Amino acid sequence: MKKPYKIAAKAIIFDGDRVLVLRKSKAERSAKDTHGWDFPGGGLEPSEPLMEALYREVQEETGLSIRVVGPAYIYDDLQEEKHLIIIKFACRQPVGEVKLSAEHDSYHWTRMDELDESPYPEWMKEEIRRAYRIYME
Repeated sequence: MKKPYKIAAKAIIFDGDRVLVLRKSKAERSAKDTHGWDFPGGGLEPSEPLMEALYREVQEETGLSIRVVGPAYIYDDLQEEKHLIIIKFACRQPVGEVKLSAEHDSYHWTRMDELDESPYPEWMKEEIRRAYRIYME
């Protein structure tokens, strides 16, 4: 049986030596049984180019404008109901003030030298480290 594709774009945003991590709202965390940490971004609309979706989602979820440095990580998961592909991009030069959408209830600018002590899951820390290397190139 063919599964529909769902493609999402996420931004790992750096400002100097800090990275932006969002906390999903309590409703989002309980509905999806998740750890709750997130990068801004989301699914593509039908016929929407990938980069347009990334810029739109970041603007909707954070109020920020960004510049993309390059792709940092691709997540591919064959789920029961769909084939999920998430492309994460290292980003820089956030412009604006963070204004969260209802999907998230807080945000954290985490310094890279404090990443090891942060409460984020290990896979997320590794994605941040990989994106940081791309950002620094």
